[in-house]
Amino acid sequence: MCALSVLCTLSMSLLRPTATSHASSSMMATSRAAATLMAGAAPYDYTLLTLQPTYTIHDWPATQCIMDEYVAETKAERGLTFCGYSTTRSRRDSTVVGDFAEEPGDKLFCRDAFPDADSLLAHLSNVEPQRSALLQGPASLDGIELHGPAAELRKCEDAPALQGARLFEVDCGLSRLEKESGGMPLPLQLVSLHTSFSLADADAARAICKEIVATTAGEENCIYHGWTVCGDTLTCREAYGSAVGLARHCEGVAASIERLLDGPATLREGQLHASLSQLPVLAEFVEERRRETGYCSRETQRFFAAEGGFSRYEVQQSMFGFFLRR
Repeated sequence: MCALSVLCTLSMSLLRPTATSHASSSMMATSRAAATLMAGAAPYDYTLLTLQPTYTIHDWPATQCIMDEYVAETKAERGLTFCGYSTTRSRRDSTVVGDFAEEPGDKLFCRDAFPDADSLLAHLSNVEPQRSALLQGPASLDGIELHGPAAELRKCEDAPALQGARLFEVDCGLSRLEKESGGMPLPLQLVSLHTSFSLADADAARAICKEIVATTAGEENCIYHGWTVCGDTLTCREAYGSAVGLARHCEGVAASIERLLDGPATLREGQLHASLSQLPVLAEFVEERRRETGYCSRETQRFFAAEGGFSRYEVQQSMFGFFLRR
């Protein structure tokens, strides 16, 4: 059976709706829901703030212990959207699930998102002990990226924990998050792809990005998708409810991505963050479609999402049910 057939078969189970209670929804969430029904389930504005520090691991057992404590401490924060972490795995080890394990030199990536700057700044204060412990030997900081709307980024500029961070301003995008925070903590099941480009013709690139956003608006498995800019770096942040959803998206925007890379921009790097169960589906898709280089390809760096991550968001609904899973 070809990979596309496998993807279609898996989609029946991976995209099956799940029940969500709106009993505790805030007034903002109620307003967003009402606007959605009136607009025929139009997506929301792309206003999510994502905090993305990357570290080099020196001592994996110590790093894992601190990060598990980090996630546990964060569960008390009702203001965040989701929290988790993922790692690259370079060492072959047949004794672990997936046959690969972390070793010194591998990368650690924090997957944290917030509805606004106030929630982000409160989070930084809350987890300062874990962040400090991590830098006392278990890992070293490679860099921090903060992506979000310009007004929210300005509120974060002077935060001591964000000194030296690269700030990426939202250019365009969409969200299916009806309630961005405050919900019951559930396992983090995002399949997220982060792709960065070097801009050569910003105006032409942005026009194509808006075209890609419009195409993505018709994809029911998309949780959020959008584009941010810092200097001459263009970044696409996107997340899907399953590997099937991401694979279908890649097929749907292939022509637009090809035009983006034919002059307006050049690819810098890509990162795929997914659970151990989702990564093989994407690997098969890449192999079947012979995606050797470029956007969501064999050269995209793969990060294994650690267990324990959680989300507090609720997703948009349509008149036929859920657009996607949590």
